[in-house]
Amino acid sequence: MKLSLRNVNKIHAADVELNGLTVIVGENDSGKSTIGRILFSVVKALTSTKENDERKKHDRLMKYADALYKRLISVEPIFPIGNKANEGKTLFPRNAWEFVEQVKDVFDIDSYIEMLSDSIDDMSATPKMKSLMKKDLIGIKQCLSYDLNRSASLNMEFQAVLESEFLNQMSQNNPENWSVMLFDDADNIMFQYDGAKENAKTDSINDEALLDITYVESPLYMHLLEGLRFSQTYRELAYRRPSTRMMVPYHIKDFTDKINSYRYRKVESKIDTKDIVGGEFEYDDRKKTVFFRKNGMELYPLNVASGIKIFGVLQMLLNSDYINAECPLVWDEPENHLHPQWQVEFAKILVQLSKSGVPILITTHSPYFLQAIRYFSALEKIEDYVNYYSAKPVDENRVDMVNVNMIGFDIIVAGLKAVEHCHDFFFVVKFHFVVILVNCSHRSRLPQPVLYPA
Repeated sequence: MKLSLRNVNKIHAADVELNGLTVIVGENDSGKSTIGRILFSVVKALTSTKENDERKKHDRLMKYADALYKRLISVEPIFPIGNKANEGKTLFPRNAWEFVEQVKDVFDIDSYIEMLSDSIDDMSATPKMKSLMKKDLIGIKQCLSYDLNRSASLNMEFQAVLESEFLNQMSQNNPENWSVMLFDDADNIMFQYDGAKENAKTDSINDEALLDITYVESPLYMHLLEGLRFSQTYRELAYRRPSTRMMVPYHIKDFTDKINSYRYRKVESKIDTKDIVGGEFEYDDRKKTVFFRKNGMELYPLNVASGIKIFGVLQMLLNSDYINAECPLVWDEPENHLHPQWQVEFAKILVQLSKSGVPILITTHSPYFLQAIRYFSALEKIEDYVNYYSAKPVDENRVDMVNVNMIGFDIIVAGLKAVEHCHDFFFVVKFHFVVILVNCSHRSRLPQPVLYPA
């Protein structure tokens, strides 16, 4: 796959290959996380619209119907049930749910909505209340008249996800001209969105290879699993009535739901982190939360080291089958909270997962982590499927994400040849906007993952 962005927030242009393990390096505030969040948004929109069109249509109808019935109750305690619409339907049934089921079966929706509007005109209500009720009817009509083909449904879903992930702040420098495209392995367009036209569409059926995606921002959300379990997203507000529940971005709610579902979705994984962290996470059915079991002790996430939680999150997602060849993984700066030795261990696992066919996108600014990715991808012979990108400044506010595979490796190989007779020491290679920390050894031409300078 390939993800192409134009004028999305700080990113002026980016064409990012996603055919294995993709590593985006750079300083803070260089647009690294935007790539992952856009990929998450696109895949979620694609996968959600395949199965949930009718449910979302019903939820959206219920949102307008609930609002309409609240206003009706305040104006007409007894609904005018004696008047019949075309096809013999009662104008306003007893509740919003019956109303929605009724309007779904109406053949001439224009005439039906017009009849309801005339009925509202006859009610004893203020002009403002009548206007609000007619606005609810217009929303209901749009939901019923909307052509829910794949592209139309995709457009609705992607806009809802963008609002949840970015609050619709999509372009800092060119708000009228931004775009997103996702291509499959044959370079067919799986998804495209034109920000100026606010139009999303798909021209390929090959998105069937994508079933889900997981975005991990921080393992520290495990501290808040109970509270986040009852949270909601801006995306949900697009389809449901408002509530007083805490608002969070879609990727946080998605992460929380997956961790909380750990007790239901146990599968075997070839990756086992127990030996690294000395224990494993399990689910407490009584307290409805996860805990870490180590040496006979049961520790809740608040009392577990952040580095252990990172490996625990990965293990739970693997054992729940949320990470596989059809479910990409996006992890924002996984080296955070990890000792250099565990950065190397985590990089090794990611390379192994990539070799098994899992599409992975990570961001990093750790030389230890980057060095380990290089080393293990060479060891596992998957270098052709690992791509490195870095932010190249265009001006003060914009960057291009450029592929630095060949630039970096040419200089590193030259450096290795120049010092191939040395034993162990560090040298720093700087090329364009990336810094690679390489440990050289006369025993191997490959950079060795070493934790501290000799």
